Amino acid sequence: MSVYGETRKLVVAPVGAAVAALIMRGISTVNKLARAIEHRRVVSQMLQFDDYLLRDVGLTRADLCDAASEPLWSDPSHVLVSRAVERRAANRLKARQSA
Repeated sequence: MSVYGETRKLVVAPVGAAVAALIMRGISTVNKLARAIEHRRVVSQMLQFDDYLLRDVGLTRADLCDAASEPLWSDPSHVLVSRAVERRAANRLKARQSA
């Protein structure tokens, strides 16, 4: 191989790696956005559940409304998980104190 070919490989390789990293980051961002949109659709379906079923899951209608009011690019499931975990922990603490 000529010297020119070797030099060209050395210069192009880092650029190719940078482009590949940007493409992968873009794909990851698109996947996160698609997942957030899907979770928003599920939250809107959960708003049709009755209060008994929501309480069984550990949520309230207010939790669902708060999750739906997050920015569009934000995943609403994080709000719902944190609310359910907080409520469960508060109930356990309350049970320990009364026992």
